[in-house]
Order: sequence, then structure tokens, then C-alpha cells
Amino acid sequence: MSLPPLLVGAAALFWGWQSGNLAVAVPVALLLEAPRWVRLRFALEDADYARISDLCTVFFVGTAVILAANRGIAHGVIGAVQWLPAILSPILLAQRLGAADRVPLTAVFRYLRKMKERDPRLKVPMIDTAGVYVALCVVAAGVGNPLARGYYAGAVLLAAWALYALRPRHARIAAWALLFAAGTGLGYAGQLGVIELQAQIGEWIADWHMRRAESDSTRGMTDIGTIGRLKQRDTIVARVYGAPQDVARARLLHRASYNAFVGTTWVGRRSTRGELQAEEGGVTWSLAPGPAERRVQIALRVEQRRTLLSLPPGVLRVTGLAVTEVARTGLGVVQAAAEGDWIQYGAEFGPAIAFYDPPAVDDDQLPPTERDTFSRLAQELGLAGLPSAQSVQRVMQHLSGFTYSLWRESPPPAGVTPLADFMTRTKSGHCEYFAASAVLLLRAAGIPARYATGYSVMEYSALEGAYVVRARHAHAWTRAWVEGRWIDLDPTPPVWFGEEKSLLAPAWEKLADFLRWAAYRWSQREELQASDAWWAVLALLMVILAWRLLRGKRVLFRAGTESVAPRRYQGTDSEFYELTKSLPPRTAGETLTAWLARVAPGRYAEALRLHQRLRFDPKGLDVEQRVRLRELCRAGT
Repeated sequence: MSLPPLLVGAAALFWGWQSGNLAVAVPVALLLEAPRWVRLRFALEDADYARISDLCTVFFVGTAVILAANRGIAHGVIGAVQWLPAILSPILLAQRLGAADRVPLTAVFRYLRKMKERDPRLKVPMIDTAGVYVALCVVAAGVGNPLARGYYAGAVLLAAWALYALRPRHARIAAWALLFAAGTGLGYAGQLGVIELQAQIGEWIADWHMRRAESDSTRGMTDIGTIGRLKQRDTIVARVYGAPQDVARARLLHRASYNAFVGTTWVGRRSTRGELQAEEGGVTWSLAPGPAERRVQIALRVEQRRTLLSLPPGVLRVTGLAVTEVARTGLGVVQAAAEGDWIQYGAEFGPAIAFYDPPAVDDDQLPPTERDTFSRLAQELGLAGLPSAQSVQRVMQHLSGFTYSLWRESPPPAGVTPLADFMTRTKSGHCEYFAASAVLLLRAAGIPARYATGYSVMEYSALEGAYVVRARHAHAWTRAWVEGRWIDLDPTPPVWFGEEKSLLAPAWEKLADFLRWAAYRWSQREELQASDAWWAVLALLMVILAWRLLRGKRVLFRAGTESVAPRRYQGTDSEFYELTKSLPPRTAGETLTAWLARVAPGRYAEALRLHQRLRFDPKGLDVEQRVRLRELCRAGT
């Protein structure tokens, strides 16, 4: 199969157009098409093609390693695939400059080389890599280029160009065009269908994750027990840098608040939401007005496309945050459209909780399943009629008599909710129980309150010179409306941090932390950059390698643009062809087997079998079989 002229160059230019690499694609296209007009050919051997193929493999691996070092493994591999048309072009160029205009299959597959070394008699087929190269250009052009109409149109034009040249000569052009147009339309419809299916599957997966999520501010939900699950993980999720006095005021890093309790689920309802506008070069985002008194620097692990920022309670501005979009809600949630593994930003904050909606109807509601228990407790504590500050103090004092525990000893009795069991019987639990109970008890006293989640900053790492925040440092606390402002209350006994460290920290934590620190430092390095001088050195090395490879192999052909001899296929000298001329003709579409069964039943089955082995079996026929084929065919003629 031969491709139409200039299709390879057009495919290379299409790749350059779609990938933004036209400066590379233009010279590649010119080099690949130039052999059509030059008389120069080289007598390349199988070993020469193998060296060129191995060199392209080394270039591909090196490109993948460099891109992975700069962008991460996934993006590095994808980026290397996008550069394949340029990396593999020397193989096709060597084919077009070779005397055979084909490449031995051993050049592409090292396994076949080993087989050839073990059995030198093995016949190696010669292949045309042009078709594969065109397909590769189309695939590479589509990498990282979703939903581009120009891409689909270009791919269709290239396919039409190739298929029109390869169509059967008896096919009518109108019928061919109609069928191709139908296939193009169905293909485009199928593409849209796959996109819709992908989106639907994404929604299903998102819903499934939502039911198991640790917290999701976009839907404003968190389940009692999710922080407990987080505490089984030792992963470092954030690093906090700053003066000790500033970090001391940022002990609680807020992520999200919730104002309604349904069953065992906290839900965020009826909060305001808005997009923030970047200031000062696009990296500063103001959340609330006012002067900042303190500042910390935070490095946060990116969880997903829209990452919840962990921020001190009184944050006014976020600085140095290089993202495309930041949104906030009235429940203290700040989301950033971030990419990569880590993001870094500064948090400037004051003494009071900022950018937080005032109390609303949801902030003093008791759920029906908990109303009796907490109303009775509020009455027993004498909270009715007390000033809000005194009510808060009494609630905190009451909960200080409870103990901290990561696990429940037994399930609650039938008909009793987990929170009611915690308040009346076990009086032992983790931060979610303390925070949720304080919220509902304050509401029973007439004080608006919300359930807050985030992380506690407690562990200093001398290795990193920063406070490290682990997944197990996830924490829940209470926000209460006292004397006209929101304040943070942490009713969980302060011994929780030490108890969790002794119970949950693995014995190999220090070694794991060193590896995490090394990985983090590697991820924050500067990108590897190649200067013009390095590109010049690489080009010079390519020229030297090409000269060493091709030196002494030049072959001059007679004048004319067609300098490559026609390819000789195996078995074209079979005597079976002479036999077919002496028999009645075949009908259209009739196979050789059916034809011989009709015109000469049982006479030439062996000859046909040997002929087909000669034509299509890479091993061909041995001497005796070749003689047998000749005798059978000559006997028939």
C-alpha cells in the first residue's frame, strides 16, 4: 500500500498546527518529502535501521523523563506522546533515503532481532512505516486537544486524502463520497455521544464519591465519622511557615462550615457565594477589608481541580496564589481552581473572623431527632436567660468533663442517636462529637452556632523548618455568635493531639517524613530549561551521528525523480501463475480454492497450498518443496 504524494508532509504540518509546534513541524515535513525530488539514496543495512530506531527510543525516553521531571509523571508521558511525530521522524526519513524504500521489521522490534540472531535463515519482512507515521501524527495532534472542531476537520481531510487514493478503481466517485460523508457524520455523532457518556459517567463517579466524601463544600455536606476516617491517614496535606507568634494565632485552619444537621450529616444551606477578582499581578485575592496584623505562608496539597484552601479564621487577603479562579461562600469556604501537586500562598489575617455571613434562620435550629435531648440538657445546665458569654462558658465547662476517644466501645442503644448517647451515656468521643454537641447545646440556649471543619496546626518539623499538617490532624470545632461577632470554640479536650500521635503514628514515621520532604522539595524545584546553546549542541550531535551512520553508503541513481527500484515481493516467480493461465477464468469475487474446486476438482489442492506458503509464509519453502511446486504446476500446463 502506497500513500498519495505529500500526505506525510501534510500530516506533519497538521500535527504542528494542532499542537502549537509549527516551528518544528515545517522542517520535519520538508525533510520527509524531500526524497521525492532528490536522486540521492543510501545502501542502509538492517543494523543501520536498528541503530536509528534505538536512537529514537532513547530520545523518546529522555523527552519523557525531562517532561515528567518538570510536569509530573502523567503530564510528562502525555507530553512525550505529543512529540512522537518529531522523535520518530528519523525512522521514516531513513526509509525514504534507503535504496529499498522499506524498513526491516527487526528495526522496530528488538525481539525479532534476537530471533534473527538465533536463526540467520529467518526471512524478515520489509514494511512501509509511512501509514503508521500519518496515523501517529493524527493521534499526537489530538493529545491534550479536546473538543477542537479544527482537529476533527483536519483528521477527516487527511483520511479522505488517503482513502480516495486507495479506493478501488472500479468504485464510482459519487458513491465513495456519499459513503465517506456518512461515515464522517456518524463518526462526529459518535464522538459527541462518547463525550456525553464520559460526562455522565463522571457525574456518576462524582456522586459515588460524594456519598463517601470526607467533605464537599460544593454540595455543602459532611458526615459525622468522616474526620474519624481521615485520622487513619498519616499523609502530610499542608505545611505552615511563619513566625511562632503568628502560627500560634493560626492553630485552626478553617476549610468549611455547616449550619444544618440532618440525621448524621451536616449541610451548608442558604449561604452567599461570589467570584473574587485578582489584584496586584493576578496573585493577590482580597476576602475582606481591613488591616492585617499577622501573616503565615501555607503550602497545600492539591486534592482536585477545585481545591478548598485551608485558612486562618481572620484571613483578609490571600497573596502569591497563582491560580485562574477563586470563589468564596458566606460559610467561610474559599475554593481555588488549582493545578499541579502543591500550591503555595500567603494568608494575611486579623484577630476577628472575617467574610462570614451573619446568623440566619438555620443557625439556631435543632433537628427533631436531637431536640428533646439537648433542650433537656440546656434546662439542666440553667442556660436559659444567661448572657451569651456565660452560656458559652458553662457549655465548655460541661464538656470539659468528657473524655477523648477515637473509637466507640459499643453502638448506641436502639432508638438513641449517636449524639444523644454521647451526651448522656458514654461521654467519650472524638472531635466531631464534641463540636456537634456544642453547636446543638448552644442553639438550645438560644445562641446561633455552626459546625466548622479544617485542620489543627500542632506539629513542628525541625527537618522542614515548618509546621506540618497531616490528614490525621483533621479537626472539627464550633463557631458561636457571641456579643455581635463570631468566635471559635474548641470543646475537644486538648489531650487529643498527644493521644492520636501515640496511637496512630507509625513506627517508621520519621523515615516516611524524610521521603515526603524529599519528594516535596523535588516537586518545588525550578523547571529544567534548555538554552539555545544546548539546542545547538543537540543539533550538532544529530548531524555528526547522521554523518557517521551514512558515510560510505551513498548510492547515485540515474537522472530522474523516480530513483527507487520497484519493490520485489516474495513468491512472484511462482509457477502457479502459469498454471492459472491454462485453466478456465475465475469469476468476480471467487477465491482460488473455490475456483480450483470448480474447474479442476481435487487436482491442484497441493499446488495451491505450496504456492500460498511461498507467497505469504515468511519462512517460504525449502528446496524440496520448491521443486515439488514446480513439478505440480508444469504437469498441469
